[in-house]
Amino acid sequence: GNVIGGGDFAADRIIPDCVRAAIAGETIIVRNPFSIRPYQHVLEPIFAYLQIAKEQYKDISYSGNYNVGPNDDDCIRTGELVDCFVQEWGHGLRWVSLSSNGPHEANYLKLDCSLIKSKLRWHPCWNIRTAVKKTVEWVKCWLEEDNLNACMDEQIKEYMSLMGGK
Repeated sequence: GNVIGGGDFAADRIIPDCVRAAIAGETIIVRNPFSIRPYQHVLEPIFAYLQIAKEQYKDISYSGNYNVGPNDDDCIRTGELVDCFVQEWGHGLRWVSLSSNGPHEANYLKLDCSLIKSKLRWHPCWNIRTAVKKTVEWVKCWLEEDNLNACMDEQIKEYMSLMGGK
C-alpha cells in the first residue's frame, strides 16, 4: 500500500511533498488529486509483518504472501489525503492541482487484504485521519527538535493498545 509516516522525506511522494511545502510556507502541488490509493500509516505494515513472522515461526501453514493495507473506506483520493494533511497542519496551508508531465500513474489502486484478515485475523488499527494526524505530530516534533524517541514510543504504545495485545 501507500505507506505514510514521520521520517519519510523521499521525493515525489505526496506526504513528504506536503511536509516540504508546509515548512517552506508554500502551496502544496498535487499532480493527480483524483487518484485513489490505499494509504496507511507505516506502523500498520510493520506490525502486520511482525505478526506474520511470529505466526510462521510457530506454524509453517501460515507461510505465503499477504497484502497489508487499509480498510476499503480508507482507500481515498489523493486530494482527500492532502485535505486531511492541510487540516492537521493548520496555519492557512493550501493546495492546488497541477498536472505535470511526470510518469503515468494509475487512477485507482487497491489491495485485496482478505487473506491476512481471515487467516491471521489482522485488521488495521488506525484510519487514514489518524494516520495523517500521527504523521503531522511526528513532523512537528522533529521540527521543534523535541524528543523524537519519546514521540515514536508514544505513538507505538497508542497503536499497540488498539491491537489488543497481539
